[in-house]
Amino acid sequence: MPTPAVAPGQILTAALQHYNAGRFAQAEEASHALLALVPQHPAAHQLLAMLALNDQALAQARQHILLSLAPRPQHVPSLLIAGRIALAESDPATALRYFEAAARHEPDLSQAHFHLGTSLSALGRPAEAVAALRRAVALAPQAMEAVLNLGSALRELGDLAAARDAFAEAARLRPEVAETWFNLGLVLQDMKDGTAAVDAFARALSLRSDYADAALNLGVALQEVQRMEEALQAFRTALRLQPQWFGRIAHALTAGGSGRLWLHVGDLEAALRG
Repeated sequence: MPTPAVAPGQILTAALQHYNAGRFAQAEEASHALLALVPQHPAAHQLLAMLALNDQALAQARQHILLSLAPRPQHVPSLLIAGRIALAESDPATALRYFEAAARHEPDLSQAHFHLGTSLSALGRPAEAVAALRRAVALAPQAMEAVLNLGSALRELGDLAAARDAFAEAARLRPEVAETWFNLGLVLQDMKDGTAAVDAFARALSLRSDYADAALNLGVALQEVQRMEEALQAFRTALRLQPQWFGRIAHALTAGGSGRLWLHVGDLEAALRG
């Protein structure tokens, strides 16, 4: 008996199952099989665009997502993918147009406003980025990445108290993520709250022992609150993680008014490497 033909819907379902399970080669194979059966199938091109974006094959990803959008220009998931591809190609102006369209067609989708805010930040429009990210957070209060990006946009805008609150909320939502504590530490430093900054940077470093930026900033914060022995230890950690940072650390020690004086660079290097 002849083998019964497989329906396009079954192939698409299998392709999506492969993709969601991380079986990307099988997802790509199924997508091409679907295109062989139904040329220009928009969902197949959408999935192939995602696979290419994951591999950073950006020209290929762009080609697929344009073919996905051609018969359905208001398809929000494809608009979001197109915007992400444009961002990956360092083209935030094009990305902004896609995300604006997605937010217009689906105004209650937090992800659309999140990506809109990201594009506006990349374009140097922090006030508009804050508005978009506030909308994203209002729609999905538990979305830590949106809260974190809101904090960054607020800090860029100069609203330090609101930025501090956003970063603190991100840390509350995902206390195991070192970057949330690091960003909180940065804004606390901006606000001249050295003791709280020390705690935030120390938390970041405790979560990621290889976090060189956290170690460096911890050293600066400790120095600012006159805890020099601990500051030197933090700088030693930063130097161990990034040996090429000796000049940066030496500058921090010199500029920070540590109360210590090294007459020779070799003495300072010995203190840091010791």
